[in-house]
Amino acid sequence: MARAPLVTALPADPVTVYAPASQTITASGDSGVLDTTSVANGILSVFVTGATGTTPSITVYYDVQDAAGYWLTTQTLTAITSGPNFTFASLGPGSGGYILTGKGRVRWVVTGTNPSFTGVTISLIGR
Repeated sequence: MARAPLVTALPADPVTVYAPASQTITASGDSGVLDTTSVANGILSVFVTGATGTTPSITVYYDVQDAAGYWLTTQTLTAITSGPNFTFASLGPGSGGYILTGKGRVRWVVTGTNPSFTGVTISLIGR
């Protein structure tokens, strides 16, 4: 009797979508448009080694671009107000039903008086 070959489906290897070098952030900004066509879900993490200023705060968001070109925020990470500290969030269908549309961006908003965040690493890894 012939038997079918054993097929094992493995998850795709992780893909680094965004991971700039450690940096100092003193103002709001974003990553620019990221190509997420090769991933269905992911994890976004932010690590900060130090924070200075009066009531410094950095909040990181993940936005997707819709078919009309509008940016929609699908994930808001917990604000970081001191360092060392970190925050993270999952992205994709398992995190509230949002899908990755093929174009996304990481965005951060910095508030406070003379805020400065040192040793900031932002990483978006997908699968």
